[in-house]
Amino acid sequence: MFKNHLKIASRTLLRYRNYTILNVLGLSVSVAACLLLYVVYTYESGFDKFHKNYDQIYRIAKKTEYPNGQIDYTPGSPLPYEAALKVDIPQLGTIVPVYGTIDPQVTVLGKNADSQATDKKFKEEDEGIATVPEFFDLFDYAWLTGSKSVLKEPNVVVLSQRKAEKYFGKWQDAVGQYLKINNKTVMKVGGILENPPLNTDFPVDIVVSYESKRKQPLSFGWGGFDNWGSTSSNDQLFVLLPKNVSVKTIENQFPGFLKKHYKDERSNSKVSHFLTPLSEQHYDARLNNFTGHSISRSVLWTLVVIGVLIISMACINFINLATVQSARRSREVGVRKVLGSGRPELISQFLSETFLIVIGSVSIGVVLAVLSMPLLGLISHVPPELPVINNPGLWLFVLALSLLVSFIAGFYPAIVMSGFQPIEAIKSKVANRSFGGVSLQKLLIVIQFGVSQILVVGTIVTITQMNFVSKLDLGFTKEGVYSVNLDDAYTSRFESFKNELLQNPDIQSVSFSSDVPSSDNNWSGNFAFGNRGKDEDFQVFNKFADEDYFKTFGLQFIAGKAYERGDSTGACVVNETLLAKVGIKDPQQAVGMNIRLGGGKWQPIVGVVKDFKANSAREASKPIMISPLAQYYWLGGIKIRTANISRAVESIEKAYANVFPEVAIQGKFFDESIEEFYKQEKQITLLYQIFAGLSIFIACLGLFGLATFMAQQRMKEIGVRKVLGASVADIVGLLSKDFLVLVLVAIVLASPVAWYVMDQWLQEFEYKVAISWWMFAAGAGMAVIIAFATVSFQSIKAALMNPVKSLRSE
Repeated sequence: MFKNHLKIASRTLLRYRNYTILNVLGLSVSVAACLLLYVVYTYESGFDKFHKNYDQIYRIAKKTEYPNGQIDYTPGSPLPYEAALKVDIPQLGTIVPVYGTIDPQVTVLGKNADSQATDKKFKEEDEGIATVPEFFDLFDYAWLTGSKSVLKEPNVVVLSQRKAEKYFGKWQDAVGQYLKINNKTVMKVGGILENPPLNTDFPVDIVVSYESKRKQPLSFGWGGFDNWGSTSSNDQLFVLLPKNVSVKTIENQFPGFLKKHYKDERSNSKVSHFLTPLSEQHYDARLNNFTGHSISRSVLWTLVVIGVLIISMACINFINLATVQSARRSREVGVRKVLGSGRPELISQFLSETFLIVIGSVSIGVVLAVLSMPLLGLISHVPPELPVINNPGLWLFVLALSLLVSFIAGFYPAIVMSGFQPIEAIKSKVANRSFGGVSLQKLLIVIQFGVSQILVVGTIVTITQMNFVSKLDLGFTKEGVYSVNLDDAYTSRFESFKNELLQNPDIQSVSFSSDVPSSDNNWSGNFAFGNRGKDEDFQVFNKFADEDYFKTFGLQFIAGKAYERGDSTGACVVNETLLAKVGIKDPQQAVGMNIRLGGGKWQPIVGVVKDFKANSAREASKPIMISPLAQYYWLGGIKIRTANISRAVESIEKAYANVFPEVAIQGKFFDESIEEFYKQEKQITLLYQIFAGLSIFIACLGLFGLATFMAQQRMKEIGVRKVLGASVADIVGLLSKDFLVLVLVAIVLASPVAWYVMDQWLQEFEYKVAISWWMFAAGAGMAVIIAFATVSFQSIKAALMNPVKSLRSE
């Protein structure tokens, strides 16, 4: 029976090939889109789920509330916390300190620990942690050779298979050989890990023993193990909470712990601690993770919603076309019923046809998705090496999607057509289905174009916002500044490097600093202003830089000037926001006043710079203090004056190699780093563009099919109208009017939804555009023009037909 149904279904689909092509085209494109979104969703939602203790692992985080209402969060804990927590709150269970990310320079020494070789050196970005053996009790990373016990000793490093092969050729040869980390610490390779999964927030390709940090704290971070007042977000504590201990039980003990150990009388902030589950680490924007890559759950849900909408639109097309097609097949149904076919048999027959279309569409969709996979990085962080084809979950998703679409798209048309009364069906007097007096076809068209309008308006808003951000006055010069990494092991050579560069006419200026003006760094601390007796009720954000920093990055002074080279007074420069927060209205008044960081000495303010965007446009201007402190100079900023950029970069690299032969250079242009701030927003913008285009394409396929069938159904009417004098324009208007009214209704209903969704997205930005009427008008105009073009093609074709031929046709 099933074989007979498939044979009949195949013949029917070939007979109505136009109907088949439209459905296959719409479904295959939507299936490809859904598969790509599925890959992105499963990758982003699967971070660290492979750990067997995934639901029991927590991270200790800190919340700081200031009197002015400012709230700061950090995942970091002061270094003495680990030992104190083990004594004061033993119910926490296993406590694991993790320092990351090391971002090391790795110099391969080989089998000789005393080697001075510098020919094999690598600057590893977003790589490396320092931790204890118990780390591998919490987290499940497999060993190829060695065991966690090797991390009990100082100056030991564990590598992943890929890093071992990168440094030594064969991973089997790596154990027992030596590396130098950051040109400071010689380390012996003690073990090799299997390559970790790509979706983990722990950069375990390089694992340094935590005993190395205990022995040399300043080689891996800063602060000491007796310093309760310094917190770095890089020093984090993870705990394996016993099953019989609740989160609330632990959090209730934190206030007493803080009261016992936190005794900073100068601070007027309120500090509290809480546990955050590992399951939230990848999604909580308040608390950074070690890889620097996170994604909000709202973005993930956006992917899910878009996927559901796209596949739903394809199913709507199928239902719409099948329902219209039912009028043409009513006689077939009537004859089948007269000859004895029952309703279950007819339903089975029509579902077989749907299944064939879906199988063909899914097959084409899988091919399209595989071909498009290399482009997935444009709209996501999915790495190109992610295994996709051999992923069983993907094929289960394909199977589930096939069955679901077959049921959704085929069930309603099958029920409708199998329910025709034989006499009415043979006479072709089948009534159209409606809901509340509204034709089903019309309702589905409204839904399709409503979805398209939401995505089109979303595209227009995101593009407008990103254009606004790109033209925003940042308060500094971002073009033509090339930044390179500096190694604080060679500070004595910094001036030689600067002097060599300045001899080149292509170089305008050179500065050394802890940070570029705009980055994701948030180094902050408590401070006092104007010799006041207590700290201010907010924190100041710090940047350390030499006297050439201001001209190199084009910071604008509105009062005073930059400090001078070798200033022994510890002079500093502040920005407008800091003065506004301390109640100073006239910047000139601030020059000569004093400021003090933490418990340090008072420093005179010698200049005030115009506010500049220290972070992205998502955040408001921050109070900033810039002062010279050479021990924190990790970055060189080089202002290039020539149009020959490649020549200038080549000369910089040559000078760097001459002065720092031990160091692997890592350089990029400043404007490139600013672009990285908005990578996710730009990906979302591109995502909207792609799927808005797909939604319109799918909706127009359905509209094209409906217009074709409507023109065929009204062929005689068109012939009569032409005989009576109707023009081509009259016929086109007659056939297009009903469809355009539906599109306009869809636009009216969808616009409020689009406004709400995009307004919520814009709330993430401190600097943003206003949602304007023209965005909706542009989206509506685009939808109307595309819909009219789609419908008018068939309308014109019908209007140009010879009326004699149309009146003779049956």
